[in-house]
Amino acid sequence: MFVGIALTLALLAPPVPSPTPPAPAPTAAAIGPAQIAAVLANPGSFDSQHLSVSGTIAKLAEKTSKRGNDYTTFDLCDGTSCIHVYSYGHPKLTNGQTLTVNGKFFADKHVGSLDFKNELDADEGSLP
Repeated sequence: MFVGIALTLALLAPPVPSPTPPAPAPTAAAIGPAQIAAVLANPGSFDSQHLSVSGTIAKLAEKTSKRGNDYTTFDLCDGTSCIHVYSYGHPKLTNGQTLTVNGKFFADKHVGSLDFKNELDADEGSLP
């Protein structure tokens, strides 16, 4: 008889809420906007992070690798500091143009025998 009453009460009791799932981890797009001077003042703390930085283009150079791959490099300057940007292809950019670049920042990047310092690799397709 006690089992029947206990079972009836258990069925009538409100359901126990399931535990709240943990909040999702921040996505790459969640980091930014970053000030160029702050990134360059402490590049190690931004290494391998996805950033969004804004500035004016300077030293624009469109190139083609020995393997025939087009790429573009430029400095993105905010008036006091400049960060080097690398992008695949030849996006339609001009010196003096103001834009925001989203990409992965590398304090020290090694490609073969080359070494690049404080470079932002623009997200593919993110530039005009």
